[in-house]
Amino acid sequence: MLRLLPHLKIAHKLLLTELVMTLSMLLVFIVIAFGSHYHNLRSHLVRDILVQMNVVANAIGPAVMFGEVSSAAKTLEPLTDNQNIRSIVIYDQKRHPIQSLHPEHPKNPAVWQWLYPYFSDMDVTTPIVVNEKNVGTLHATIKQEQIVDVLIGFAWSNAIAVLAAALVGCLIMWRLNRNIVDPIHALQSFVSKITRNHHYDQRIQITSEDEIGMLSHDINNMLESIRQRDDQLQAELDHRKVIEEKLQFLAHYDKNTQLLNRHAFEEAITRKITAAPDDRQHVYLLLLDLDRFKIVNDAFGHNTGDKLLLQVAHRLRGNLSQEDAIFRLGGDEFAILLEAPGRNLIEQVCKRIIQTISAQFIVEDHEIHIGVSIGIALLRSGFDSKTEVMKNADIALYQAKDAGRNTFRFYSESDEANTSELRNLREELHFAQQNQQLELFYQPIIHTQHLKTIGFEALLRWRHPTKGLLTPDQFIHLAEGSGLIISIGAWVIHQSLKQLAMWQDMFDQDLFMNVNISSRQLDDDSLSDTIRHALDYYHVSPRTLNLEITESMVMRNIESAKQILYSLKQLGIGIAIDDFGIGHSSMNYLKQLPVDILKIDKQFTAGIPQDKVDIAIVDALVALAVSLNLKVVAEGVESAIQFEYLQYKLCHHVQGYLFSAALSASQTTTFMADFPESIPAVFRKIAASEA
Repeated sequence: MLRLLPHLKIAHKLLLTELVMTLSMLLVFIVIAFGSHYHNLRSHLVRDILVQMNVVANAIGPAVMFGEVSSAAKTLEPLTDNQNIRSIVIYDQKRHPIQSLHPEHPKNPAVWQWLYPYFSDMDVTTPIVVNEKNVGTLHATIKQEQIVDVLIGFAWSNAIAVLAAALVGCLIMWRLNRNIVDPIHALQSFVSKITRNHHYDQRIQITSEDEIGMLSHDINNMLESIRQRDDQLQAELDHRKVIEEKLQFLAHYDKNTQLLNRHAFEEAITRKITAAPDDRQHVYLLLLDLDRFKIVNDAFGHNTGDKLLLQVAHRLRGNLSQEDAIFRLGGDEFAILLEAPGRNLIEQVCKRIIQTISAQFIVEDHEIHIGVSIGIALLRSGFDSKTEVMKNADIALYQAKDAGRNTFRFYSESDEANTSELRNLREELHFAQQNQQLELFYQPIIHTQHLKTIGFEALLRWRHPTKGLLTPDQFIHLAEGSGLIISIGAWVIHQSLKQLAMWQDMFDQDLFMNVNISSRQLDDDSLSDTIRHALDYYHVSPRTLNLEITESMVMRNIESAKQILYSLKQLGIGIAIDDFGIGHSSMNYLKQLPVDILKIDKQFTAGIPQDKVDIAIVDALVALAVSLNLKVVAEGVESAIQFEYLQYKLCHHVQGYLFSAALSASQTTTFMADFPESIPAVFRKIAASEA
């Protein structure tokens, strides 16, 4: 309603304001009247029933005193006819029940009977006295259903009264408001006429001394000032040339960031290209594209995005000299023309820019983290046009984005060939899913103490028609860059849980599945719904699903990650930190985040038992997990001695080539069915005894 208020006419605003005030006062009155009426109804009901109970108590006194239960029960019958009594109990002097009745009354179903539970039963008691001696107690439970029925009728009558009062009030207020609105309408019509006809010699007639009259007086003064201004316009025509030059200057600058715009960029690069070769042999074009800027625009709106671009422009200017030209080409794309004696200086500039842009932004109380990818091209002798320079810088920018974003790349001819191949691969990836070329492999996770398979890690593969079986490091960055990771990730979740449900039915209901989640998936609002739908569809318990995320995903924005992970934890699933130890490894975030599992990276287990540093790191990570009550999984276990060491250190879960590489679904089923023959011979006897 508040958003619509500025678009309403004044008459409607006044009417709405007065109506809201009237309804508010009526609402307060109704609430007080409703409460008072409820209190009176309840008091009268209790009082009437107590009177009946006192009469009955006096009548059944002798029967209770001499233990004539049947006679006492018959005397209670008048009370059972009362529709408001749910139950009646007679207690002796020792509070032992000697007779109870639960009368059955015909029920009149009402549409508001759902309100009855909110009005709880009341308990009343009265002593049973014979010759001034207390021989027992008469206890009754009173229901408030009839009170609710009366209150509903009271509410309907009051609602009708309120509506009638509001309608009458609207008619009265509408008539009274015309005394305010009509003068304003006349003033508005006059101003519109002046604006349309430009007859500034007209004046409005002042008929009141209130604010509207004062406004009319000010408008007349303004019209006089405009008339005088018109007389001076001829003298100011001499300044037209100066104004046109200023407009020409503004045409070369971006309105939002105050940087040079695309028009100025095209002129500048054209000058550089057409200059003598000696004058452009050390000129570099830096093409910048902000990472994750679209997410900011979608999440916080374009107004916040524009303010973020202004801060980005200030940071860019702070990293360069005043002589260096910075351009905003449009959207989140910027360009810089730098003269430098060699690549080293350009690399230093790029590193400073990346570090500066990667630092946290505060925009309208929002904490925003973005990055920047930079493509660099050198203006060498032989370039024919700015189109070729831009193409080379764009190819380098593409390479920077494919390298993981938030980095820079220089153009080279070999990169151009690789970029073309990557673009072809990205186009083929669009059809890989619908052509059923994507496939999941599964690597078993082994319990070190029981020597049994307790779960799996789902690993994505692309069975390319010409390149063979591709692993995620060969194509997953393409899926993230193009946005395909959302649909592919959803397919992985559904397919892995479908397979898990089959294996749980075949082998063990406690088998679990680990699924890797990318940063783009983690930022996607539909991830929770995708997981919930898959769990419900395949009837898989949430506790048997773990999502694997990397440290870099968490440390990119710890507050955002905390909020997202706690939301996912509400589904009942587990959270695993993958490749733990090779990233930022902050003990603080382990305390803040809802982490269940730490996965020790294989580069540390590979050093067991020769590398003392790796052994110390593994020992520390296992001890840390135990102290935080976390499960720990060691990856890359390839030898028996590595397994025995981890088993000795109470690292309960391992995975690696010692037991099995990643297998297809059918191969994994065979692996489980052939246990323990499917594991190394050195462990078979132990596994068989455990089984």
